[in-house]
Amino acid sequence: MEKLTTASMSDEVSIDEEIYATLLFREVQQFRQGWIWFVLVCSSLAALCAALMPFFLEQSWEETTILNIILIGFGIVFGVFFPILFYSAKLVTEVRTDGLYLSFYPLLFKRIQIPFDSVVKSEVTTYHPLRDYGGWGVRYGPEGKAFNVSGDRGVLLELKNGEKILIGSHQPEQLASLLKLAR
Repeated sequence: MEKLTTASMSDEVSIDEEIYATLLFREVQQFRQGWIWFVLVCSSLAALCAALMPFFLEQSWEETTILNIILIGFGIVFGVFFPILFYSAKLVTEVRTDGLYLSFYPLLFKRIQIPFDSVVKSEVTTYHPLRDYGGWGVRYGPEGKAFNVSGDRGVLLELKNGEKILIGSHQPEQLASLLKLAR
């Protein structure tokens, strides 16, 4: 099975910031699973506690300056910025009259457009996010590239160049039927 690469995607998929076509379908998904937030909050609290440790230890700052800076930086990155990143992350899937558009803010800075004529096949599928793609987000696995946030259902696209792209969806039947109609 062929692995997705950026170079091979440029043949079939164009990136376009200006979208003027009529919107037919839109789905926005965010990381709102309870178990993810439990793990994230626990790890964020641990990181923030580590960042506060230098202020409560009896050691002088001159002796442990580098360690203190590392702990504070670690606490800020993993205790503040990482939860904000997860909270703001969203997968937006749109079907417009000129193609399928994907954006995964803030992980992808531009929308990806997949023209309908480059899609050979689109089918509803059930998958295992961890086993098949190594988790959630923008992922690469032996099955191809995946854009997923939650759940285990989506639409598997096969492009003319043989690449496969999985789009996680809570409405996979509606998404697949629109893609089939558009081809």
